[in-house]
Amino acid sequence: MRHALCWGFIALGVAAWVPVARGDDSSVAEQLFREGKRLLGEGKVAKACEAFEGSFRKDAAITTLLNLADCRERNGQFATAWGYFLDVERMGRGQNDAAAYRDIGKDRAAKLEKRLSYLIINVPADATVEGLQILRNGKLVDPAEWNTDIPVDGGEYAVEGKAPGYEAWSTKVTVKPERDKASVNVPRFRSRPRSEALDGGADGGAERGITRVETSPEGSRSKVGIVVLAGGGVAILAGLSVGYLAQQKYGEAEDLCGSDRVCDTAADQAAAQDLTDQARMRGNISTVITAAGVVGVGVGAFLWIRSGRARTSSQANAGLRVDPLVGRDVVGLAVGGSL
Repeated sequence: MRHALCWGFIALGVAAWVPVARGDDSSVAEQLFREGKRLLGEGKVAKACEAFEGSFRKDAAITTLLNLADCRERNGQFATAWGYFLDVERMGRGQNDAAAYRDIGKDRAAKLEKRLSYLIINVPADATVEGLQILRNGKLVDPAEWNTDIPVDGGEYAVEGKAPGYEAWSTKVTVKPERDKASVNVPRFRSRPRSEALDGGADGGAERGITRVETSPEGSRSKVGIVVLAGGGVAILAGLSVGYLAQQKYGEAEDLCGSDRVCDTAADQAAAQDLTDQARMRGNISTVITAAGVVGVGVGAFLWIRSGRARTSSQANAGLRVDPLVGRDVVGLAVGGSL
C-alpha cells in the first residue's frame, strides 16, 4: 500500500522496495503510514509528517521516506526535505525495482536545492580557544560545520559558544524559509576571573555542587583563632572541673583524719593517704589541662586580634612568644612579642 505517493504522482509500474519488517513493527508502520495519508488529506501537514516519521522508524521503507520528504517540503522545511530526497536517491542505488523512486528523489532534490536557505557560523582563529563548543538550538555543532554554509529550515536559531575558563556567549538569528543566507560571527571569548574559573563560574559551581572557599589569609587566621580560643576555653573549664574533684578528695581525707592528717587507726591512715594521693593526681591533671587551655585562649586571641588589623611588612614579621606558668600555687600565661 505504501508504494502510492501522497502528492499524486502517476502510478509507477514497479513494485515497492520494502525492507523486511517483523512482528508488530510492520503492522505499526503500516498503520502510521495510513494515518499520515489521512492527516495530510485533512490539511494537518505537521501531524502527518510526524506519522510518516514514526512509520519510517518502524520500517525503513523507501516509499515511506519519499512520502516523508514530500511532507516536510509541504510543511516549509525545505532543508530537511532536501536531505530526505537525497536519502531516497541513495537508498535506490543498486536496486533495480527501486529505480523509479531513486529518480524521483534525485529530481525532487535538485529542484528543491535552489530554494534552500543557509546559516553559516563563522568561528575566526582568535575565537578558537581550547575546549570550545558551539551549539545551535541546544545541539552541538560539529567543528567540521564551522565557517561553512549549512542548509537549514526557516526559523529562529539560538547559537551559543562556551569553553572552560571563559565567559559563555550566545546570540539569536532568524533565517527565512526560502533563499536566505544568514550568518553569525563568534567573537573572541573573555576569560573569567580566576575565582570563577576555579569553580566553574557563578552558575557553573552551583550546578556541580562546588562551594567557593575563602582564600583570604586574614579570614583563615580569624577562623583558626576563634576555634583555638573556644577550644582553650573548654580546656580551662575541664581543668577547673578536675581541680574541683581534687579539692573534694582532700576534703574527704580531712573528714576522715582531720586537717592534721593524724588518724585513729592504721586503716583510717591508709584510707586517708589514698584519698590524698588521688587528690594530688587530679590536681596535677587539672594543672596541665588548665595551663593548656590558658595557652589556647592566648594563641586564639592573638590570631583573632591580628586578623582584624592591617599589618605592615615589619609587623607581619613580629614574633609572638607564649610561655605557660605552672607552679604549686599559680597557673598562668606569659605572652611576649608585639601585635
